[in-house]
Amino acid sequence: MRPQPEKPIEARGKVLGGPRPLVCVPLVGKTRGEILAEAENIPAIAPDIIELRVDAWEFVEETAASVSMVRDVRNSVGEIPVILTCRGHWEGGFKKVSDEAKFALYREAAAGALVDFLDVELAYGDEKIRKTLRMLEQTSVSLIVSFHDFEKTPSKEVLFSTLAAQIRAGAHVAKLAAMPRSEEDVLALLSATLMIRREYPDIPLITMSMGGIGAVSRVTGGLFGSDLTFAVGSKASAPGQIPVAALKQCLSVLHPRES
Repeated sequence: MRPQPEKPIEARGKVLGGPRPLVCVPLVGKTRGEILAEAENIPAIAPDIIELRVDAWEFVEETAASVSMVRDVRNSVGEIPVILTCRGHWEGGFKKVSDEAKFALYREAAAGALVDFLDVELAYGDEKIRKTLRMLEQTSVSLIVSFHDFEKTPSKEVLFSTLAAQIRAGAHVAKLAAMPRSEEDVLALLSATLMIRREYPDIPLITMSMGGIGAVSRVTGGLFGSDLTFAVGSKASAPGQIPVAALKQCLSVLHPRES
C-alpha cells in the first residue's frame, strides 16, 4: 500500500489521501463560453476533481461575474470536487490579478459552498494564510498552501523545508511543483515528498516534477506520498501534464486494487 496521510480529506465523496491518488483536470478557458464548454465536457472525462484556474479569466477582476461563473461551473459538473485557484503571476499564473479580486472571489465561493478547496501561495506569508484559514472556519472548504518553481528544482533539503513551512503555516494540504533540469532533480522531488509524508503523517500532499523529464512523477508520485496528480482535459495548465485517459490507465496498473 502506498504511503497515505493519517487524516485524509473527503470532499463530495472523493478522498484526498485515499488508497489511490486523485486525478485532477484543470479548466483554463478565458471566456465564459470557453469555460462552460470545458465544464460541460467534464462528465465525459470523469476526473476525480477539477481545478478552476480563474487567473485565466478575462473577467476575473469583476467579483459578481466571477462568482456567477463559479456557480455555473458547479451546476455543470455536479458533485465533482472543485479546487479554486487564482495563481499568482509570479508563480506561473496566466496574468496579474489583484489581491482584492482574488480574495473577494475566494471568500464568496467558500461562503456559498461552491468549491471544496482554495489554493493560496506560501509567498503570501503566515499572516495572510492565517487570515484565510479564519475565513474558512465556518465552511467545509480546505486550504491548499502551494509553491511553484518553473525555472529549477531546489535541493531536496529546500523542497522538504518548503513543504514543512506550508504545513506549519496551517495548510490542510501542502503543494509543491518544480521544474527539473536533470533526472536527479526528479528523484529529489520524490524523495522530499516521501520524507515529508513520514515526518508529517497527517497532512495530504500534492507534489510534482514538471516538464517532460518530470512526467514520471505524475504517474508514480502516489507511491511516494503525493495524493493528487494533474492531467490534461481540454488544455494543460503546466508543462508535462498527461492526457487524462492515459494517466488513469497508468494509475490502474500501479494501484490495481483501488482502480
